[in-house]
Amino acid sequence: MSVKRETRKKKKAVRAVETNSSARAHEKSGCTEGPRPAPIAGPMPPDISGVNGSGLKLLFIHQNFPAQYFHITRHYAADPTNLVVAVGEAANMRRNPPVPGVLRHGYDLPPSAGKSNAHTHHYVRGYEAKAQRGQAAALLLNQLRDAGFTPDVICVHPAWGEGLFIRSVWPDAPILAYAEWYGDLNDALWTFDPEFPVTMDMRRTAQAAHAAEAVSCADATLLQTPTRFQREHLPPAFRERCVILYDGIHTGEFLPDPEATLVLEPDEKNYSAENPPLPDWFPRRQAELTLTRADTAVTFINRVLEPFRGWHSFARAIPLIQAARPEAHFIIAGRARGAGAYGPPPPSGNWRDIYLNEIRSRIDPSRLHFTGTVPLDTVLRILTLSRAHVYLTYPFVLSYSPVEAMSCAAPLVLSDVEATREVAVQGESALFTDFHSPEAIAKAVIGLLGDPERAARMGRTARAHVIGHYDLESVWLPKWKRVIEALARREHLDIKSV
Repeated sequence: MSVKRETRKKKKAVRAVETNSSARAHEKSGCTEGPRPAPIAGPMPPDISGVNGSGLKLLFIHQNFPAQYFHITRHYAADPTNLVVAVGEAANMRRNPPVPGVLRHGYDLPPSAGKSNAHTHHYVRGYEAKAQRGQAAALLLNQLRDAGFTPDVICVHPAWGEGLFIRSVWPDAPILAYAEWYGDLNDALWTFDPEFPVTMDMRRTAQAAHAAEAVSCADATLLQTPTRFQREHLPPAFRERCVILYDGIHTGEFLPDPEATLVLEPDEKNYSAENPPLPDWFPRRQAELTLTRADTAVTFINRVLEPFRGWHSFARAIPLIQAARPEAHFIIAGRARGAGAYGPPPPSGNWRDIYLNEIRSRIDPSRLHFTGTVPLDTVLRILTLSRAHVYLTYPFVLSYSPVEAMSCAAPLVLSDVEATREVAVQGESALFTDFHSPEAIAKAVIGLLGDPERAARMGRTARAHVIGHYDLESVWLPKWKRVIEALARREHLDIKSV
């Protein structure tokens, strides 16, 4: 075959990778930050096998990229000698902001995805949906391989099935799998909240859903998870191959601000399909409201307001806090429903309104401010404004917000579970409380509001702890790099030394 025909074949393969026109839309957006543009499902560089010749070729796979891979992909993509490629669901890629320098490629799910027929056993419906996603991802990976891309390391979050068939594309590539959660049938999670009993059939369904993750983790060279708590919940065979890699906190960005202000928009600007209007009886804020550090702000942040993350317990504590501190403003961030909820759906409507209606006769609603989903800079403003930040959770994966709150020196009230005890110390960097007791939650919040010196001291201690143990640049980025680069060199890695 002639060189000319070889070149034509390679260009055809490269063009085949382009699956939609989002790259052109991105170019028109004027985004110039970073060493390379970050198209969605755009064409690979013509010489994909050696961008500038000397750097790493890294592939990150996550249906909702960048998600947990934001910091590490931003770091490697800042070096123009590296080639950083991301694969995820095309619809999410279009919605999520790009990471400068990362080449993004999106797959489309088949119309049948997640639509099992009535004869499919309910234990395996989740696996079927993950297998469909895994197949869609594998077809895109095939195109990348055929275009000349061979990654030095593949990082994948296997929870949605995308890791199932990587080995069919690159049999020998080092794979680092993000083992975020793997509970068993007898996990304390199932019996934690008696208000929402979980049947054994529900437990078995959840256990069966781990099948795709088990296959992906078995195929992986190495596993990673953010905390000791999460590693201890892995099966022993996986735990032995799992290194702790926390995502890391930008403590230089999440830091105290005595001049902090927060402008709350009129309520109607926060409405969306996932965050519908508040109940009819709830007063609408018609104008902007500006809060400062002079105000008494109690804060609560979750992706979705649901019992799994303690919304019902916090809502029931609000009347008690208001009775003691009627001047307090409650800033409650999170959507009322939609993707990202962990617990069961409500019987009707949404959990936000169910518990607002429960406490309706005992609250001053004009002091409650629901923001819906907010961008990261608003999260930062909320936390720097907070006089008491409340984070409640089942014994499950820890959210970013409590560690970010600690970095901002926000006085913190935490539910007393294993995940929170790993990051804070009772009475020193946080107050622990009974998840199930609105009275205990209210007592902790009122105590912090009534003793600002103690609250400030705890906040300083919390920030110092985060700087020493959770800082991105000084603590966790070097560990991420050590693991990824050891895998790229095919070196043995002693996970206990990371």
